[in-house]
Amino acid sequence: MPVQPTPDTDHHISVLPVEGGWRVLSPLDDTPLMFLSGAKAEAKAKALAEQLAAAGCDARVLIHDRTQALVGTWRYFAAEVDRAQAPLAELPVLRSPSQA
Repeated sequence: MPVQPTPDTDHHISVLPVEGGWRVLSPLDDTPLMFLSGAKAEAKAKALAEQLAAAGCDARVLIHDRTQALVGTWRYFAAEVDRAQAPLAELPVLRSPSQA
């Protein structure tokens, strides 16, 4: 069930290896995105993080290599948004297991 994010919460977007490609896990959707190219998966993860930041949410991109080792992180800080014009409720961010 989508929940309204809070501006002080990092939303993690992960790029992980899978057989035959890469997947992107995002709090914006419960269905992972699949890519054949790691570079394309990383680019999509960063684009999603930019969208979250533009909507007023902090986001963190986590990149893993084929051995599952964390090899890179990028942090995107929330932009100042006018809550009356761009409510955070417009983003369907899913509840993380720690918030359940």
